[in-house]
Amino acid sequence: MPDCLITNGIVAECEDLRRVGGVNKRFWAFNLNQLDKTVGTNGYTIDANGYVTAMAFTVYGCLYKFESQQQSHSGGYTAQVQAGGNKFFQHDVIAKIFNTTPEDDEVIEELLVADIGIIMETNNQEFILYGGFNGMRLSEGVQNSGQESGSDTTSTLTFQGQEKDMPKRVYSTDYATTLGIIQGYEC
Repeated sequence: MPDCLITNGIVAECEDLRRVGGVNKRFWAFNLNQLDKTVGTNGYTIDANGYVTAMAFTVYGCLYKFESQQQSHSGGYTAQVQAGGNKFFQHDVIAKIFNTTPEDDEVIEELLVADIGIIMETNNQEFILYGGFNGMRLSEGVQNSGQESGSDTTSTLTFQGQEKDMPKRVYSTDYATTLGIIQGYEC
């Protein structure tokens, strides 16, 4: 078995102690098979620091914007350690979607069978890419009318994917520039 070594440490800075949990009310999803895999690393430009700085789509590829309300979505990862020795990261995204038209319902039906990547914006103005290489699949979708007027009537969609690496950070120069690049990829 090879020697797998750590090569650095992590130190919390003062700014790290002032972080806000949660994600923005918007996120973007894209079809993994519409990335131009001949460009960069499987369709991504990744800088020397490990940030995704650009994406290359085929002719019909783009980001689809989803928007709900604040405190609706979440994204994260879970390290998976298998008895056989292999290890990987499970990427998880939970989204609460207001689907109120047949067109919205059709989008959820398409998500049921699509291999997608998802970019979420944290409440710290960071962008995180989930399922960027192997994709994510809808693993659960739930909607219920509820029993009272205050019931949650959104569709709650759970996406999961398995990747060799943790979710990638998307960044180019600064927040405004990164947001502009992401919005430039929108359909």
